[in-house]
Amino acid sequence: MAVAKLTQLSKTKIMVKYIYSMLLLSILLSCNSARKSYITNNNLCQYDDPVFNISKDELQLNDSISKQLKNNREELVTFDNDYYNNKYYKFEDGEVTNKLTNKHLNISKWIQYAKNGTIKRVRIIYLNGTKPIFKETHYNDDGKITQVINYEKGYNICYAEAIAIVKKIAKRKIKKYQITEFFAIHRDLNEFPDAKPEWHIGLSKGSQRYKKEYYKNGQFRYRIDGVTGKVFEKYRIKGWY
Repeated sequence: MAVAKLTQLSKTKIMVKYIYSMLLLSILLSCNSARKSYITNNNLCQYDDPVFNISKDELQLNDSISKQLKNNREELVTFDNDYYNNKYYKFEDGEVTNKLTNKHLNISKWIQYAKNGTIKRVRIIYLNGTKPIFKETHYNDDGKITQVINYEKGYNICYAEAIAIVKKIAKRKIKKYQITEFFAIHRDLNEFPDAKPEWHIGLSKGSQRYKKEYYKNGQFRYRIDGVTGKVFEKYRIKGWY
């Protein structure tokens, strides 16, 4: 009888351990799945938007634009609507920079043209962080690509996916302070090859209440693994870096 009870107790312990192991595995898999949903959801990155791409028309400065800029104009706005703003800037050395900005994404494509109108360089800037993202492309005098710098080398998630993670884990703060804009910078592994890929996402612009707290205590920020999407820490910082 005692042996039977011990046997039953042993079976119960084994079953409890099994159930616990399965629950733990399920939690780990769900966490990984949640992270993968950010990693593989390229719709969030919106890389098909014109702000990320170079069209054939952009490989050479338009003659009409060039003539208008020559007419003693240093700045020219070709269109400005709810979604995009397009500006041209002429410099003293004769070079021109075209800045096409997607207002909803807060991203600007900066195209640099030589004095003769041929394309020289293209950079993609996330404006609320003032750092280049995605890829930078360099061209020779014939308009051929000579160099491509991938600013997100070593990353599995883009700026938008990192922001989406913060939106999910900081719902209460975002609602409390009526956050409308997010700060985003990341470590450039081209410049710091021994660094770990990380995004730093901040709650940038919100209500007057947040503005006062922002200047008093600093901006809320989140440090996120650029490969897995794991949130390492949340902190506050005054100023920019």
